Amino acid sequence: MIDLQPKVRIKDIAEMAGVSVGTVDRVLHGRSNVSKLSLEKVQKVLEEINYVPNHYASALASNKVYNFAAILPLHETDSYWARVEKGLYEGVQRYSDFKLSFKVFSYDQFNDESFESQCRNLLAYNPCAVIIGPIFNHRIMSKFTAKLEDRGIPYSLLDSYWPDLNPVTFYGQDARRSGEFSAKIILMAAQKAKRLVLFKMLGEGRVASRQQLERERGFRDYLTKHSPNTEVVDLNLYAYDKEGMKETMKTFFTENKDIRYGLSFNSSINVIGNFLKEEMPKHPHVTLLGYDAIDKNIQCMKDGYVDFLVGQHPQHQGLNCFRSIFNSCVLQMKQQVVHYVGIELIMPENMDFYKD
Repeated sequence: MIDLQPKVRIKDIAEMAGVSVGTVDRVLHGRSNVSKLSLEKVQKVLEEINYVPNHYASALASNKVYNFAAILPLHETDSYWARVEKGLYEGVQRYSDFKLSFKVFSYDQFNDESFESQCRNLLAYNPCAVIIGPIFNHRIMSKFTAKLEDRGIPYSLLDSYWPDLNPVTFYGQDARRSGEFSAKIILMAAQKAKRLVLFKMLGEGRVASRQQLERERGFRDYLTKHSPNTEVVDLNLYAYDKEGMKETMKTFFTENKDIRYGLSFNSSINVIGNFLKEEMPKHPHVTLLGYDAIDKNIQCMKDGYVDFLVGQHPQHQGLNCFRSIFNSCVLQMKQQVVHYVGIELIMPENMDFYKD
């Protein structure tokens, strides 16, 4: 049986130290107007009883209003970022005892000016803490986080980790290890195939985030080490040109019927799968690997056009990230900085059991 210690009240501490309740309260909350002698008496009692402060009750009693903010990529209803946002709001709801407000600022991942504009709007909101989604441009991210630090506003990172920044926490995959994982899976499936295709969803001539870039680096490093003779064909697909995308894929699959294995490092693998299903149903099966168990990707897997998905529990990422920044900002609890989430393989055989 666990021997639970009785709860020690401020009144009890005051009696043990021979001081007033007000003096103990000032010591516990780091306030001034406490004599050196009284401070020593209270600290001695606290050490003797191994006092652990109730941060939650203290913060709740302060009756303070906390304004949280997040800056996230624009997204559709069925998307990785929609699930992240759902998790963030779940975190807000869990702390409904407090006076919280929460506002999301949305930007175009392929447009740096969009991100900078929303950063200005966010700073005008004057939040107590900020959760930041990925942006490709390191200079812009550094500039924004420097402004937050100048104002004493703590921040957390989601999805993409920047080792030179100073977030309270980061939640996301280890991108390079994730890319290595994907390489191993697709090579196991491809066996002796000599050519693979890497589908890249681009905007403004680049991928949306550094996370995707780091996954690709991990992927290529693994191939260089374990299968150096495997050729990787890049197929660039432009997010803002839907018709052009179809023409590009039609030409590619018509001219490269020998390529039967392909992958993408974001949530867009359903675009390729659905194209093959709707536009080229008689084309030989292409084994596809993508990321995220969003509804469109799962349906594509059920239809037989996506074979592997790498899951990373985006809703849990959002929930845990909010919980961590709340604990740091409101409860003044020190947080572990880096939280790498799982790299999970989803296939038709286990897709019904994957839960965010």
